[in-house]
Amino acid sequence: MSENDIITENSELRELLGDAHPLVTKKVLNALDEEGERFIRMSPIAFLSTSDKDGFPDVSPRGDHPGFVTIENSQTLYIPERPGNKLAFSLQNILVNPNIALLFIIPGVLESYRVHGTARITTDPELLARIGEDTRGKTAALALEVKIRQCFLHCGKALIRSELWSPESQQTGVKFRFGATTAKQAGGDKEMESMINEIVDEDYRENL
Repeated sequence: MSENDIITENSELRELLGDAHPLVTKKVLNALDEEGERFIRMSPIAFLSTSDKDGFPDVSPRGDHPGFVTIENSQTLYIPERPGNKLAFSLQNILVNPNIALLFIIPGVLESYRVHGTARITTDPELLARIGEDTRGKTAALALEVKIRQCFLHCGKALIRSELWSPESQQTGVKFRFGATTAKQAGGDKEMESMINEIVDEDYRENL
């Protein structure tokens, strides 16, 4: 690849892509409207993007029953933090860089919903009790307070092209296991691989 093939200026980018239709820019809001609130209430999963103080990125899913994200008002969301792998990359990033983005998805719906803003971590017990329990009746130990700066409905072209919701594209029964990679990195054998997979399966059963 030649350096001449690398785009470095916005003018070069726009020469290839063209400009957005003026009506498209009208969809970008600084607060939730009725459609945005309806989308978030129906969504069972969101992908959270963060970055550390140096800008190194991370993205991870947050999911529960539809409506697990509480809409406090048109510019404030509360997201309960459910049990995970305890690496806490997202949470640690927020401590040093509050800028975040969220992508909400509803199964079977072609459009997605984007939220950009800032976040902080709270352990307010009254808030945690109010924003609800998870599907197993457990209250979160902490939550993210998201202040919205920008939000909009994202077009469905990527989901249409990928045939994400097509029954024919569903890879039912396929699993990707942690054991092979983790055991190899730890210098283990097939026995360790099986043990790790059993631990993960038990964690899925007991600690959602």
